[in-house]
Amino acid sequence: MTTCVPERLLKALSGLKADELDNFHWHLIHNKLGNFEKMSTASLENASRQDTVTKMVHKYTEEKAMEITQMVLKKMGRRELAQTLVNNALEEDPVKNRNTVDEGHVSELKAKLKSDLELLQIKLDKCENTSESSNRMTQHIKYQLVTTERRIQEEFEVLGTFLRKKKEARLAALYKEEEEKGTIIERNNENIIDQVSSLENIIQAVEEDLQKDPKAFLASYKDTQIGVTTQIELPDPQLASGALIDVAKHLGNLQFQVWEQMREIVKHSPVILDPNTAPSTMRLSDDLTGVQHTAIEQDQVPDNPERFLIYAKVLGSVGFEKGSQKQSWEVVVGDQPEWNLGVAEESVNRHGEDLLASPDYGLWALQKRGSKYSDGRSKRLLLKRKPQRIRVQLDYDRGELSFYDSKDNTHIYTYKNTFTQRVYPYISVWKIKDASNNEIQICPSEVSVKVEPCQ
Repeated sequence: MTTCVPERLLKALSGLKADELDNFHWHLIHNKLGNFEKMSTASLENASRQDTVTKMVHKYTEEKAMEITQMVLKKMGRRELAQTLVNNALEEDPVKNRNTVDEGHVSELKAKLKSDLELLQIKLDKCENTSESSNRMTQHIKYQLVTTERRIQEEFEVLGTFLRKKKEARLAALYKEEEEKGTIIERNNENIIDQVSSLENIIQAVEEDLQKDPKAFLASYKDTQIGVTTQIELPDPQLASGALIDVAKHLGNLQFQVWEQMREIVKHSPVILDPNTAPSTMRLSDDLTGVQHTAIEQDQVPDNPERFLIYAKVLGSVGFEKGSQKQSWEVVVGDQPEWNLGVAEESVNRHGEDLLASPDYGLWALQKRGSKYSDGRSKRLLLKRKPQRIRVQLDYDRGELSFYDSKDNTHIYTYKNTFTQRVYPYISVWKIKDASNNEIQICPSEVSVKVEPCQ
C-alpha cells in the first residue's frame, strides 16, 4: 500500500459533517467490523479527522484501515465516499487493487449497465425503424412527384383545351364578322356603281340634247328632263355605317371575359384534404376533395409524423387559429353508415391506439353509427331525418363549432369550447360489410366575379 493512503482516508472523512464523524466513531467503537478489533472509546474521544486516520492506520495498518473505512461508510449510507477510496486505489494501481473491489457495488454497476444496454438496444431499434421509414419516405416522394406531375399536366391540359376552344370560337366570330362586313361594303359599292352608270347616261343624254336644233330639242326635252329630275332627286351615295369590324367587341376585356367564362370548368373547394395525413386504407380523389375507406391497404405509405397510422382519419391541408375568419364547409355524406366530421387539434395523437373522437383527445366531431348520431361525449342526438349533406361552421375566436343539415339549415349540434391551438378540418369514415361505401365529398364553393367601380 502506498504512502498516499492516509491522504485518501482523510479526504474521504472530510466529506463527513461533524455529526457524521461522530457516527463514524460510534461504528468503530460499537459496531461489528468483521474480523477486525473494535477501537476503544478513549482512543477516539474528541478525535479530529486527522487523528482518526492516524489512529486507524496505527491500529490496523493502511490497507486494513482502508477496508474498515469503506465498510463503515457503506453502513452509514455514504457509498459514494466509500467508492472514492476504491476509485482512487484503482487509479493508482489498478492491477494491485483489483482484488479489493467491492463485488456488491460492481454487481449494482453491472445491473445498471445492463439496463442501459437494453435502453441502447431500444434506441438502436428506433433508429433502424426511423431509418427504414425515412427510406420509405424517399421512395414515396418519388411516387408523389410522378403522380402530382401527372395531375398538374392534366389540370393544365383541361385549361389549355378550354382556352384553345375559346380562342377558336373568338377567331371564328372574327372571321364571320369580316365576311359579313365585307358583303355589306360590296353591296353598297354595287349600288354606287349602278348610280354612277345612271348618272353618266343621263349626263350624256343632256349633252346630246343641248347640241340638237330647236325642233329636235323640244321633241326629246320632256323625257330627258324626267330622267334628270329622277337622278337629282335620288339621295347621294353614302358609305355603309357599321361596316367596319367591331374590334372593341373582340378585344375589349378579352382576358377577363375568358377568365369569367372559366367558371364553367373551374371549381373551388373550401377544404383540400391532405394526403400526407391519410392512412393507406383511405383513398382520396384526384382533386383531394373526396375520401373513401377501402378497408384494405392501397399504396404503401410511409409512417411520417403527420399521418394517422391506425385509424381511418384524414385532415384538411390548411388549419385555422386565432384571428381566422369564420369558416364553413359542406360535406356530402349520403348514405354512408359510419363517419365523423369536425375539427382536430394540430397536436392530436396520430400514431397512438387510444384515440377517441372526443374533445378530451383533441377532436370535436359529429358522429354517425348506423342510424344513430352523437357528439364526441356519447350524447345521442335526435334528428328528424337523415342528412345527406352536413354543413360544418367554425368560429374559432368564439370557440364554437356547429353542424347543420344543409337541406333546410336545421341546427344539429354546437360545441362551445376555448381552442388553444390550430385546428384542422377532420373526416373519419369506415367501410361496413354489405353497406354502401360511397365517397364522402367536400362540396365546392360558389364562385362569383365581382367588378368594383373605380373610387
